Amino acid sequence: MPRLKESTRLERRRRIAAAAMQCFAANGISGTSMADIIRASGLSSGAIYSHFDSKAELLRHVMATMLEDRFTAVAAEPDGSATTVTPEALLARLLAGPSANPAQTSVLVQVWGEMSRDADLVLVAEDNVAHLRVLLVRTLTPWATQHADADQVEALTARTADWLIAVTFGFATVLALQSTGEPEGFHGNLLQAARAIGDQEQRS
Repeated sequence: MPRLKESTRLERRRRIAAAAMQCFAANGISGTSMADIIRASGLSSGAIYSHFDSKAELLRHVMATMLEDRFTAVAAEPDGSATTVTPEALLARLLAGPSANPAQTSVLVQVWGEMSRDADLVLVAEDNVAHLRVLLVRTLTPWATQHADADQVEALTARTADWLIAVTFGFATVLALQSTGEPEGFHGNLLQAARAIGDQEQRS
């Protein structure tokens, strides 16, 4: 069999992952078989298994890549004329993912339930959270530098990053549990709470 070009290989993996995400969102992770994913992808079983040995391996790949857009958003430069990224602005970036992609959010919450049966999936999730925290701390540091003494900057960025992670994952869980979409005012209330954190640090 001829060797695939790297661009073709990556596109095929993306296509398989997208098909898996579609199936996981529609049928649940436990209710999805490799046959379902093969059918949804339009590829042959041989093509699928040349990239992923099992559904578990494919699920780990989906988990490892589903937050890439959020990582990119977190690391982006300040919006408009702003000189720093505030906790409120950062939370808005984080919440945009679950709001815009409820199917992905549903799969993310399901993945948490799979962790008790898949130690490798736990490692992937831990790596994702650790990477997100590093990005949050790095992005918040200029803001914290303006609002805290030099010896308090690290503590301020750490606790704000942890709060943002907890709120973001909590938001995703609430959305996944709502059959009628996002509760009215929920998104705005969270942003208001983040704004209050910024205002409190500015006054202190």
